Amino acid sequence: MTRALALILMLFLTACSDVGDTRLDGTWASDREATVAYGRSLSPDMDWGKYSQIFGHLRVTYDANTMTTDFQGHVERRPLRLVRRDKDSVTAKVWDDLDEKERLVTIHFVDADTYWIYIRDTDHREYFKRLKEAKPSDAPNDGPAMSVEESDGSGGGRHR
Repeated sequence: MTRALALILMLFLTACSDVGDTRLDGTWASDREATVAYGRSLSPDMDWGKYSQIFGHLRVTYDANTMTTDFQGHVERRPLRLVRRDKDSVTAKVWDDLDEKERLVTIHFVDADTYWIYIRDTDHREYFKRLKEAKPSDAPNDGPAMSVEESDGSGGGRHR
């Protein structure tokens, strides 16, 4: 009986623990081009010249326990709690400043260096690309440089 109770308690505690996943580790940048391309496919009549200006500025850094966002110099650090994962996505419980409560956000992986999330209460998506540390010879003197590689459609990449 004691063994059965201990097993049930262990299973319960395991089910209540946070989910770990290292696929998010690192810094990610909002990918304006991919976000706008997807948005145009859903809503071609929308003024994407104007709407697109809000994308491409957000940087998100994840580690095992925190999520740090940087939107044009406004930096916020919040606890990160992953609650579910599968081969294509992870779901995190995050603080929502607009609703002033936690909500679930599912991060959908396209590949190892690209993910997307739904833009609040819409069918539109915001895409993110993983930033890579530049080679030491490319780095400025004030620390490691970061760049995002994106496809220009020619099979090569370009950096911004």
